[in-house]
Amino acid sequence: MNNQVTQRVREISEHLADAFWSGSRPVDALVKERANKFDQIIIELWEAANWPEKSSENVALFAVGGYGRGELHPHSDLDLLILVSDKAEEYAPQIEFFIQQLWNLKVNIGHSVRSLSDVHEDSNTDITIATSLLERRQLSGPLKFDRIIGGLFASDEIWPNAKFYKAKRDEQEHRHQRQKDTEYNLEPNIKSAPGGLRDIQTINWIMKRFLGTARPTDLVRRNVLTEKESQLLESGRRFLWKIRFGLHLLSGRGEDRLLFDYQRELAEKFTYVDNEGQLAVEQFMHDYYRVVLELREINDLLLQYFDEAILRAHYTPEIEPINDSFQIRDSYIQVRKQNLFEKRPAALMEMFVIMANRRDIAGVRASTIRLVKDSLHLIDDNFRANPEVNSLFIQLLKAPYTLVSQLTRMRRYGILGRYIKEFGHIVGQMQHDLFHIYTVDAHTMMVIRNMRIFKYRASQEKFPIAWHCVKNVAKIELLYIAGLFHDIGKGRGGDHSVLGAADAVKFCKLHALSQEDTDLVEWLVQAHLLMSATAQRQDIHDPEVILKFARLVKTEARLDYLYALTVADINATNPTLWNSWRATLMRLLYIETRKSLRRGLEDSVDREAYIDQIVMETLERLKGQGISERRAREIWEDPDPEFFLQHSAVQIAAITEAIEHRTKEDQVGNNALVLVRDVAGQVSEEGATEIFLYAQDSPSLFTLTVLAMDALELSIFAAYLHTSHTNMCFNTYIVLDKEGKPLGTNSYRHREARDVLKRYISNPDATSDLLKHRSHKIIPRRLKQFRIPTEAILHSDEKQGHSVLRVTTSDRPGLLAHIGLIFLELDIRVRNAKITTLGEKVEDVFYITGSDHLPITDSAHATELTSAICSQLDAEAMS
Repeated sequence: MNNQVTQRVREISEHLADAFWSGSRPVDALVKERANKFDQIIIELWEAANWPEKSSENVALFAVGGYGRGELHPHSDLDLLILVSDKAEEYAPQIEFFIQQLWNLKVNIGHSVRSLSDVHEDSNTDITIATSLLERRQLSGPLKFDRIIGGLFASDEIWPNAKFYKAKRDEQEHRHQRQKDTEYNLEPNIKSAPGGLRDIQTINWIMKRFLGTARPTDLVRRNVLTEKESQLLESGRRFLWKIRFGLHLLSGRGEDRLLFDYQRELAEKFTYVDNEGQLAVEQFMHDYYRVVLELREINDLLLQYFDEAILRAHYTPEIEPINDSFQIRDSYIQVRKQNLFEKRPAALMEMFVIMANRRDIAGVRASTIRLVKDSLHLIDDNFRANPEVNSLFIQLLKAPYTLVSQLTRMRRYGILGRYIKEFGHIVGQMQHDLFHIYTVDAHTMMVIRNMRIFKYRASQEKFPIAWHCVKNVAKIELLYIAGLFHDIGKGRGGDHSVLGAADAVKFCKLHALSQEDTDLVEWLVQAHLLMSATAQRQDIHDPEVILKFARLVKTEARLDYLYALTVADINATNPTLWNSWRATLMRLLYIETRKSLRRGLEDSVDREAYIDQIVMETLERLKGQGISERRAREIWEDPDPEFFLQHSAVQIAAITEAIEHRTKEDQVGNNALVLVRDVAGQVSEEGATEIFLYAQDSPSLFTLTVLAMDALELSIFAAYLHTSHTNMCFNTYIVLDKEGKPLGTNSYRHREARDVLKRYISNPDATSDLLKHRSHKIIPRRLKQFRIPTEAILHSDEKQGHSVLRVTTSDRPGLLAHIGLIFLELDIRVRNAKITTLGEKVEDVFYITGSDHLPITDSAHATELTSAICSQLDAEAMS
């Protein structure tokens, strides 16, 4: 019998999978059919257990949980309750036989054996057990058991309405907190995330407990749901069921996480197709986020309804009139007349302005939210062009409190996407990468939230310059408008900065902003990536780079706006992007640009004079340490002028002093001098660790260094490499640990870094040991899902004396070490490097020469280098 039943289970699964992928039957029918088919099998196994005659009145079998609702996805648990009227030991052989037969089915089984007294006691103390009993479905045994359990709920003997509601509400809040209270996770759990299937079930449980029914038609008839909400709830549930059914089939298990690889497969199987603006997977996830946003809104509405109907049923509300249009009822704002919005559409905007100017309003009453949603058709071209509405929106941006909360409400209720039509296109829009971890609309809200945070003194320690900038800007609302529009052009194809700037200009003109203000907002949106790109990808120690950037910025006022927008944007894109080194770079770029703006932009930069100034400052410091100018210049041995551009006088003096006083041991052979020091920022959130190497140059020096740092789990963010005429290297690496922080006061880590680097650099044969360590590196699952074809572009500049190699590829552990090995293999010398990691994407720039210390001008050699980098890195990414 076991083999026959197992074969039946296999045939059922294959039949339903074929029907699902072919689209021949709706998912509702498949979920119900699977439950029905398993009913038959389980009842057969139950009856085959050779029960004694008296068991027919004393033992019953119930399906509970999702199976109790008659819903069964491919790998959902079959939850069963075996209920006995008295001692279960009498039926132990039959129960044991039955359970063994269940396990032989090779499906996920959940079972419990309880007596009636157990049911009463356990369900009274455990909300999970009580909930499962609420959606029980009897498969076998006397009906009296079902009536007894039903009687417990009917009499409020267990979990009366108020207690049940509070427990389910708290349960949901805790679940949402575990999901970071957002429906916009990159890899959402379609069951547990806000707006997911569990939210729908929570509402159904409360309705069934309170009203005795969860059928949508009954709820519409009782005015608990509107017809539209009922339709959205049902269509949303079907959409999530479809995803879940597909997830279970693809993963071969009860997987509810919509992981990246499944996102792509499901998008393809659900017939989404790439277009100019969005990938197929982005369109699929766009639909997902829109659905869960709607479901979360309905969930919130119904919970507020039950809060009033259950918890406040016998409570006299406190009502405070605000004006002729609105009043506060128990801390929630509501309209005073049902036809308010129809009579005066501008009140749709006024409501949010009122809330943003008061601290005592907790939210919008459910009945008013429904009225808002039913009035969305009023937001048309006339509404958008209404001077009163335009003035109210600008007042909202200037309001003292809860701006982001009000904009978020407007986004969720559908108002913001209708008022600013372009914003409506980005609601729920995701970018399929690891760099942008939020949808575009959620990211936009976080950008404005960050701008608001910068206003508060508490942010001064972590974001001192952003705090200063926001405090100095003349019109904070212009910064918010730039934040609203900076990414609004995404998903349309083309340059989103240019598209967004054009949209911002139309908005500014519609809202009667001056030409000066309009020009500022347009420039901010169009240039919102300029400052981060300059800080991360260019040598901001070079005064010519600073002058070029300053000429684009033009004024200190625009610099303040741009810095605040940039830092808010970076921190709202991905929390890992804002590390102490990026903060240091941004501060340096801001300060040097401000100096340049104050000096004036007409004169060109005298690099030689700038370098001479640094040299003189350094010599003055060294004089106080007993090192003469002559001795200092002997130590430097006329290194590359870039060395003086890329280090401060303080750094150069410390390096020179360390070289002068190095031990005799360090002066023998190729024993390297290694200095490990923290480069402190203005605040604790800034800075990095600087590792300086003074050693005899060799073809393997760069490779050994990056391999050793890889073994030390240090990430390199910049490398400044200089070689004197006597072949001595002055190499500086800027690093952070795996937490994105400097080594700080950890003396052990400082000593470890120094010892490991000295040991391996002094022993060129150590490469094999380091390679052994590197071979154990595992590419994380998420990075594997975003393989970016490697691109290597080589440009040679004979005037500059080096070639520039740009490498774009997928991030992975030990990437820089692998590139270093390729350089060693092809006899390439590295003079400088800029390391940039953006999510799963790496954009590194290397300034290199051949073994002759000249640019690589031979086309065959250049092709060999770029081909080796592309082929080897792509092969590693595929492994």
